[in-house]
Amino acid sequence: MTTVETRTAQEWRIIAPWWHWPRLDGAAPPGSPADRRAVRVSAPVLQKYDGPDLVNTFLADPQQRLEFVDATDRIARLSGAGLGTLPTRVPDGPRKLYLPSHHRHYLVVCSLHCDGAGLPRVRREDVCEAGFVVRHRTGDLPGGPGGPAATALRAWAVARRRRRALEQRLRGSTGPLRRSALERRLVAATASAASAERAVREHATTALAAGPIRRLHGWVPVGADAAGVPAPMTEPAGERTPLAGRGSWVPVEEMPLDVTEVAHPLVPLVPDPTRPDHDAAGEVVYFGVVPTGSADVDLTGAARFDDEQEYEIRCFARRHRPECPRDGRHCGCPVTWSEPTGPYRLAGHSDLEGSSNRPVTVQMPDLRQLQADAFRLGPGGAGGVRFRTPPNSELSFTTDELEATRAPGAMRNDRFQVCSFAIPLITIVAFFVLQLFLPIVVFVFQLWFLLTLRFCLPPDVTIDAGLVADFEALGGGLDIDAGLAATVVARPSFTAALAALFGGTRSGGRSLAAALQQARGAPPPDTLDASTLAGIGRGALRQTPAPPQAARFAPRVTRAEVVRP
Repeated sequence: MTTVETRTAQEWRIIAPWWHWPRLDGAAPPGSPADRRAVRVSAPVLQKYDGPDLVNTFLADPQQRLEFVDATDRIARLSGAGLGTLPTRVPDGPRKLYLPSHHRHYLVVCSLHCDGAGLPRVRREDVCEAGFVVRHRTGDLPGGPGGPAATALRAWAVARRRRRALEQRLRGSTGPLRRSALERRLVAATASAASAERAVREHATTALAAGPIRRLHGWVPVGADAAGVPAPMTEPAGERTPLAGRGSWVPVEEMPLDVTEVAHPLVPLVPDPTRPDHDAAGEVVYFGVVPTGSADVDLTGAARFDDEQEYEIRCFARRHRPECPRDGRHCGCPVTWSEPTGPYRLAGHSDLEGSSNRPVTVQMPDLRQLQADAFRLGPGGAGGVRFRTPPNSELSFTTDELEATRAPGAMRNDRFQVCSFAIPLITIVAFFVLQLFLPIVVFVFQLWFLLTLRFCLPPDVTIDAGLVADFEALGGGLDIDAGLAATVVARPSFTAALAALFGGTRSGGRSLAAALQQARGAPPPDTLDASTLAGIGRGALRQTPAPPQAARFAPRVTRAEVVRP
């Protein structure tokens, strides 16, 4: 009797690490069926850190991270009648990721399990490659990760993966009995994949009829063909030569058989063997650094990432086959995909919430010290910035009553001219220009709220204790008591304080303080309501800095506190 060898193996799941699983919250272990099912369809998670040494922090203590706070870590919807009224802010949008310049960094973390009872862990040596891709997206899957559409997509991905595995085994098979058995299984797998594909298409048709559907774009390398024409490299292998730093967003599948997108590495978290209580002990956890910026551009020169698109991350792992060389270039091992993370957007470079995490101090020069050094070092001896002007390019001018006029010899220099300007000189002039033009911008564009972005210690104007108490009673942020605001702006002490602070800046015979008060009666949309005026006064006349926001760390959990799938 001849026996045909067959190999059976459970499918893999790439899910959130256990410390992100639902809490028991008093329920009896192992937890409610709904929570246990939620673990199986959970997605990799993002963890937030306040320093560039996040990898070492994670290796030492995987649970130590900053907590996501919706008020600051979500995109907010703003509504209002104009810049003269206080807007309404509702932070219910996608997650917001700040930039490294904001002193914020992120990891994506996942764990690998077999899709069996109790979600047993996989063997780390069975993982041929692990990584993740960043996609930009519109819309969500109907029903979420546990809905019928996501379930159909997972079933289709599994069916395609099994069919490909059988095809690979059939190509390497030599025995007639073995080939016959594999061919029968391949026929069944092909039928199963076709059925799963039909189910996915039915869900897509239903979703399309209901409205806008989910669309995905992945970042793929751009390569040049033999004629030098660049185009996206959407196939695993091709005749194009990759162009460094170039890529393109192209439509991609949810769970493709091959990874053609630019992939970022996932690294295994190997627990410290001397610490049996390590969070990764007995687990197969992988992590990677989330890119929030990139030097890559597309064929039009547009940056890969911006603050307008929504992004998501999908992790993947390749299951090692014995015939794989493990060299990373010829790997044909089957790919298992995770669910997508929640959507996120990147903060803008000038985001106030982000830049407040890392304020910058510019030291103004000491004028007496600067005077002494200027004479001591002599002309050109102070270094600084040198401007080299080509022939016929010198923009020389004369001034009369601060009005500039082109000089007769402008743009007629017959040789290169080099002028040195010391850094302190540039700093002084730049600061002067900033202070000179700030009130002009406010006057011209009626951007009164910009006055709250300037704060000096000690303050330029001292206000009495009564006005300080009024400002404290107004409320914080955008939650200003409208009735109290009307009372505050009508106080003579409020008007006098604004006049002392802004009365020296005039345009057309009006002081900036008077223009602020007159904006109360301006026609829409330039009308300045009492709440906004009180808020501007509270910010511009503040006597002490706002207290710094304390970093909030996520609470730790133990294995006994979470459900067990």
